[in-house]
Amino acid sequence: MKYLLLLLPFVFNTAIGAENQSTICKHENQERKIEVVYPENMESICEVQYTKDTGMQILWNAKSAVSYCEEKAATFIEKQRGWGWQCDSISSEMLEQAAY
Repeated sequence: MKYLLLLLPFVFNTAIGAENQSTICKHENQERKIEVVYPENMESICEVQYTKDTGMQILWNAKSAVSYCEEKAATFIEKQRGWGWQCDSISSEMLEQAAY
């Protein structure tokens, strides 16, 4: 039973086909990246990562509800827009291509 509980987050992520979600926000010459990430470390099933020129920080994470990270990221993106930032979602494929 203990092992089943440890595998549950992995099975849940695999079952829903969780794909990282990235949003790039720009304002003048500054850029920010807000991502909902589904780590494989099993300590959390999702986390909201915020990256700017000073580095990356994890703003929120969840151990059981993927929707928690998605809702927190969406609210934070709307705050960014309210502060004058232009935010656009990008697919994981587009993000990978930009890295090369």
